[in-house]
Amino acid sequence: RNGMDDTEAIRTATKRSLFVLASCFMGYKDVTPNTHRPLIKALESPITRKLICVPRGSLKSSIGCVAYPIWLLLNNPNLRILIDSELFSNSATFLREIKGHLQSDELISLFGEFKTKTWNEDEIVIKQRTKILKEPSITVGGVGTTRVGQHYDTILGDDYNSPKNSNTPEKAQKVIDHYKYNLSILEPEGTYVIIGTRYSENDLIGYILREQLKVSGFSETKLYITEDV
Repeated sequence: RNGMDDTEAIRTATKRSLFVLASCFMGYKDVTPNTHRPLIKALESPITRKLICVPRGSLKSSIGCVAYPIWLLLNNPNLRILIDSELFSNSATFLREIKGHLQSDELISLFGEFKTKTWNEDEIVIKQRTKILKEPSITVGGVGTTRVGQHYDTILGDDYNSPKNSNTPEKAQKVIDHYKYNLSILEPEGTYVIIGTRYSENDLIGYILREQLKVSGFSETKLYITEDV
C-alpha cells in the first residue's frame, strides 16, 4: 500500500515540476534551483510566447528541448510538439535523447511504455496518446524546412541563430522568415518558445525584442523574456 502511495507521489511530483524531472530522472545533475530557476519558471509558465536568451553552456537546450517536451507530454499526452533548430540534425539529436529517456526504466515504471510503431529519427508518437491526430507527438525540423498542412500546439525554437547565419542581414532575414512561417502552423492558443543566444542586432532575438507586438499580436504581458542564467 505504501509502495503504491509512494509511486503516485513521485509520479505527481514529476508531472508538477520540470526541475524534479530534469534533475532526478534525466541525469542533469548540474541543474540547480539557484542557477536555473528563471529558465524553469519561464518554461513552466502558461504564457504562450516565451523568449529565453541565455549564454551557451547553461544547459538551456537540455532543459528546454529535451526535458521540457517530455514534461509537457507527461501532463498532456495529446500534444503535438515541433522541435525546431538552425539545423535539422540538431533537432534530431534532441529527439534521439528524448527517446532514450522515454525508454528508461525509471520513466516506464512511473508512466508505462511510451514506444509505438511511430518511433523514428524525425518523429515519434507516444502510447499514452488518446486522440487520433495526423501530427506526431514530437516532430523535428530545421530552418528552411516547412511543414505544410501540419499544426502544432507547441513549437520549440532552439538556437535558430549562429555566427554562420547572423553575419549578414540577408542570412538573418531567412531565420526571421522561418519563424514567421512557423507562426502560421502554430495553433491560435499554442505556445512558441524561443531559446537562444544573441549574435547580432539583426538576429531573430533582436527582431522579436523590437517587433514582437506586431508579429505575435500578443500584448507585452504575454511575452516572457528572461536573460538570467
